[in-house]
Amino acid sequence: MQETFEKNPDFATLFKKSLSSPRFGTYLGASGSNEKDAIQLYQWNAKISQSLYIYLQSWEICLRNKMNDFFIWKYKEGWPYKQNDFVRNLKGDDRRRLTETLLRQERDRGVRPVSTSVVVSDLSAGFWVSQLSEKYNHYSWRYNLVKVFAHDTGLDRAAAWTICDELLTLRNRVAHHEPIFHLPLDDRREKLARIVAAMCPATSAFAETTCNFGDIWKEKPKPAKPA
Repeated sequence: MQETFEKNPDFATLFKKSLSSPRFGTYLGASGSNEKDAIQLYQWNAKISQSLYIYLQSWEICLRNKMNDFFIWKYKEGWPYKQNDFVRNLKGDDRRRLTETLLRQERDRGVRPVSTSVVVSDLSAGFWVSQLSEKYNHYSWRYNLVKVFAHDTGLDRAAAWTICDELLTLRNRVAHHEPIFHLPLDDRREKLARIVAAMCPATSAFAETTCNFGDIWKEKPKPAKPA
């Protein structure tokens, strides 16, 4: 990459402009105001984000489907429409998320009710992570957490929520192309592996065979030395 920019001096200026000054400034500030190092850091940030994408995808899809299975077990099929139990107990933002999802899907598909599977695939990752928070202790997570995380008996609700909440932040930053180089990514990678394996060994195996995080992590640019 650096060779390309060296052969085309105008490329650096054009590239910075395409990113915007505020966005590039984040990398520039972390690189001791060295533009060459900032571009290298930006490239590494993109590569490390790419290395985590499939694992994060596996986590989100597995989590929402495991949670859906739990809700079907507890509230039966059609839980998104059960106003007297499931919906009644939803807290502010989560009730809004569900309502907006139902209205959007009913409008777009021209049917009511829409299938539970449609709702599950449309609800945000934040909705699912929120269900593990302390405000939803009425799910009796002390006894029922095993229905979602069957393969890690050392995991309690608080630990599961903390891990998933950290992964949600990472997922959102990756999805929105934001910097993640400043995060403790080696720790996040370990927690990602643990939580996916806790839900499904097969999904864990799939994610492990597609993740090249370790190789990219070793290539992390060293912080620039002060001038």
